[in-house]
Amino acid sequence: MDQILQYVKTEYAILAVVLYCLGRVLKSIEKFPNQYIPLALTGCGTVLACLSALSRSAEYANWAAAVFDGLVQGILCTGLSVYLNELLSHLGLGGNTSRRKPDKKE
Repeated sequence: MDQILQYVKTEYAILAVVLYCLGRVLKSIEKFPNQYIPLALTGCGTVLACLSALSRSAEYANWAAAVFDGLVQGILCTGLSVYLNELLSHLGLGGNTSRRKPDKKE
């Protein structure tokens, strides 16, 4: 995890938390397939990171550098949020991660 954290810029760190929360919301939606959650988070993460980078475009040499930085940071933050979800669920701190309803005993 330390290897990932050294590449995520501090101004994008909050994005990983936002994506984690968004993933929990998507998981709670019954009709949204679990297998598409990482893909949806990647799309949202890259769009949000690109918007953030473009809003600070004065820091970059050109707009292409800002878009590239946004894409890379969005993918890294998505990976961090998915890793956080997996870590919490394996530690038993992630709440009920199953959508299955408990079997009724008759």
